[in-house]
Amino acid sequence: MKRILNVHPDDLRDYKFLHRPSEGFVFVVTYGRSGSTVLQNLLNAIPGFCIRGENGNAIYPLCRLIDTLLRDNEIRMRRDQVAGKGIFVRDIGQTFDPWYGAETINLDRFAKGLFDVFCSEILSLPPHIRVGGFKEIRYFHDLSFLHRQLEIIQTYFPCSKIIFLTRDHIQVANSAWWKMSDQPTLQANLLEADRTFKSYASMHADCFVLDYSTYAGGPEGLAPLFEFLQEPIDREVVAKILSNELTHSKPHKNHT
Repeated sequence: MKRILNVHPDDLRDYKFLHRPSEGFVFVVTYGRSGSTVLQNLLNAIPGFCIRGENGNAIYPLCRLIDTLLRDNEIRMRRDQVAGKGIFVRDIGQTFDPWYGAETINLDRFAKGLFDVFCSEILSLPPHIRVGGFKEIRYFHDLSFLHRQLEIIQTYFPCSKIIFLTRDHIQVANSAWWKMSDQPTLQANLLEADRTFKSYASMHADCFVLDYSTYAGGPEGLAPLFEFLQEPIDREVVAKILSNELTHSKPHKNHT
């Protein structure tokens, strides 16, 4: 991955945890039983990488909050007027303005501050790493917001890359706890998730769509992923990780 360039000294000082990874972030976006833990292991085997596991999609409400503040028309009008543009708001800055003080909101600093705390307290990334990030599977509840969520993430997390991980829907449905799910609903969710992943990747740079079936190709099958990350591939390490059987969802033997 490319080293971050042109970072303002104030950002390095004020948001040091957000800028702790010297070369940026990688986020794995997927659903359960897709092979995400295997991918997590593969990424963490790259020297200087620290890709955390799931966190309950804790970043979702933060992105929702930022999006609300960005889109609220009353806040936007007051923010624009302070910046010398937009529609004139007569009562701006007055104590009788129903939105008194909204004009003082600095959304850029607010967002950076939120994500700095997220990196410090949720990801708790160790010092001296090159690349940080996490993988998450909990997106079915609001796939309509996922594009916006990822746009916000890629705006505020320096040099952030997204890996979308997909898997054959029948294999997912037959794996672990999904067997007990309402199958028509699950299939609809999986189909919509894959569409959302591929749609975002087609419109945004620094995205890569990886399918579980690629694992069967061994190190050579995963070579394009490492090319995307601009990282050398250690074929021996990759082969060893792919050969390991995961046990956290026993008695089923599929990767998660």
